[in-house]
Amino acid sequence: MPTMPVSEKMISLNRIDLNLLTLFCLIYSVGSISKVADMLDISASAVSQSLRKLREQMGDNLFVRSGNTLLPTVYADELYDNILPIIDKLATLLPLSSRIKKRRLTLYTESFVSPLVVPELTQKIVGMNSDVSLLHRTAELNEAKITELLNMRQADVVFSTFSVESSNISCQKMSDMSLVLIAAKDNPLYGDTVTEEMFRDANLVGYNTKNEKIIYHRSIVDKKFRSSERCLLTTSFASILLIVSTTDCLGIIPEKVFATYSGMYQLKRLDTPFTLPQFSIYSSCRKETNKILFSLLADFYSSQSA
Repeated sequence: MPTMPVSEKMISLNRIDLNLLTLFCLIYSVGSISKVADMLDISASAVSQSLRKLREQMGDNLFVRSGNTLLPTVYADELYDNILPIIDKLATLLPLSSRIKKRRLTLYTESFVSPLVVPELTQKIVGMNSDVSLLHRTAELNEAKITELLNMRQADVVFSTFSVESSNISCQKMSDMSLVLIAAKDNPLYGDTVTEEMFRDANLVGYNTKNEKIIYHRSIVDKKFRSSERCLLTTSFASILLIVSTTDCLGIIPEKVFATYSGMYQLKRLDTPFTLPQFSIYSSCRKETNKILFSLLADFYSSQSA
């Protein structure tokens, strides 16, 4: 039986571990060894060792470090453009291709913003029936921190009360956040309205944050309408809801959170003799947002404005 000639180029590929090329494509895409290690559930040192082997085989450094991210060399750009279509094609031919991990989108929010966006965003992903999963993290945010998270590719999208101005970041106002004063439905001290005197002496549960906007507005309210410190400061919205529902304390939370959880925690809204502040919620992401995230956010914005 005649045999087909074997290409010398094909034989030369035997010296290259195709797993290294797959790893290279992942590092190129996310710009982070630690993030790739997290995606593959292996150690960062294992990823570093594999990258070192590929660098030796290719005779090129492939990436240079800039802060916390890896930037590709000119050779790496060319290598990626030629290898990615081949890797994608192989992935579709493999029998285990249907078991490939979902594409993970990393989402950062300020803690008090989480209940306003994360449940609905998760529902959107479930409804899309796509190979996408969310990794949600909370952090104390400001414009500088948001810019760093996005530029270093530690986050795909950030929801916060800050409008970020940057040449490579797209920032869009998503919604307005109104606050309401709440109490337990069976709280014997308050009806449906609280007077200045009642509010001044009330046991008030507050949200513990470094957000400059919230601190500023809270200081104004405290200076004019409070005679004592809040009885509790916490970073947990669940704690605020639980404590208010089981004690005579009052709390201030976003109106949307109240609408969602008032029945579950048996809460009521109290009218105040002064206006509570309102904040805007913004989403920030890199301008080269991938198509999946772009479609997801577009659908999410539409639902928020409806």
